[in-house]
Amino acid sequence: MPTNRGVFELTILGCSGGPISGKTCSFMLKPTDVDYAAIVSQDGAAEGALLVIDAGTGLTSLVDILQNSSSYMESCFLLELYPQNQDLIATYVNTQNLAITAPLRALRTAAAGTRSSLQLADDVLNSIDAYLITHPHLDHVASLVINSPAFSSPKAVYGLPDTVASIKDNLFNGRVWPDLVSMGIIALHQLADSVRVTDISRRYSITPFKVSHGITASGSRYISTAFLITDTKHDSSILLFGDVESDVVANCNYNKVIWTHAAPLITANKLNTIVIECSTVDKPPPLFGHMTPFNLIYELSTLRKLCVDLRYPDTYIGSRYQPLAGFNVIIIHVKETLDDVNPRCLILQRLNTLNTNFNLKINFTMALSGLSFVL
Repeated sequence: MPTNRGVFELTILGCSGGPISGKTCSFMLKPTDVDYAAIVSQDGAAEGALLVIDAGTGLTSLVDILQNSSSYMESCFLLELYPQNQDLIATYVNTQNLAITAPLRALRTAAAGTRSSLQLADDVLNSIDAYLITHPHLDHVASLVINSPAFSSPKAVYGLPDTVASIKDNLFNGRVWPDLVSMGIIALHQLADSVRVTDISRRYSITPFKVSHGITASGSRYISTAFLITDTKHDSSILLFGDVESDVVANCNYNKVIWTHAAPLITANKLNTIVIECSTVDKPPPLFGHMTPFNLIYELSTLRKLCVDLRYPDTYIGSRYQPLAGFNVIIIHVKETLDDVNPRCLILQRLNTLNTNFNLKINFTMALSGLSFVL
């Protein structure tokens, strides 16, 4: 059974799938044994400790978090969009195998009266060691553009070849935005599919995997990315997906390649959390390269079978083995609706029903902007 080893601290800067702006996907990741004071002061021991996965939002969300860090959050912006729901954060977070924290609170407290929330947010922004970009859709790269005037030093940006090429050719091209790549403000680095790299950070190794995010108007497959990030000090990993569709919809095996890689880590208690999208309730196609609850449960059932086959090839014994019991699946990229009911409520209810029906025993949590989790 996967357990919370308390290795990672994940801060949700943004997790919405649109159409609202300012809270789209971006996730800040650091080790729990390095605090933000050390990161901001550029303590040598903290070098390479702070990663950001996707850049849908940035400075604005950091300011919001710092301004609200003095009290325990019961609600947040994404819940307040649906006032008739009256749900609290606790409704959406399963804390059996994760903990809610406020890692930026100490930074705000220490600077009380001396630095504004914007100044502190800028300190954090300029302490980010690397950006890992899953794909170049605007809701995943917007702050990389808008926040760029605040960058005090070059920013390292990593992605698969299609992602890097699109950022260079379609964003920082001197027309949509100044060519910050040629100016040395943005440093782009190509990664190779399924190839582990260790030179991005002194603390982490990173393995990118291609995933399918639908078919373009020209008929080609649109590639997104899942990043397996391993804390090399503790040999513990977390798996974060960009926008992704099910293999059964895409008619490919990209996700199964990832599950095959993840299964032995789960059975060895080296991976206890996946961050993955589930954009809408179950509905007929077209899904535009996204997940629904049923398709996500299909994928997680595939993962469960791979874990079972590793430990118990005997079918009868394996049927009683619960490799995903207590496993955290954090849901991101929910698309906002104009309905009175928060779509997160409907998606979580459906996931939990299917979770019971398929006997997976997974702990589902809905990501909410501003929250931090110890994993």
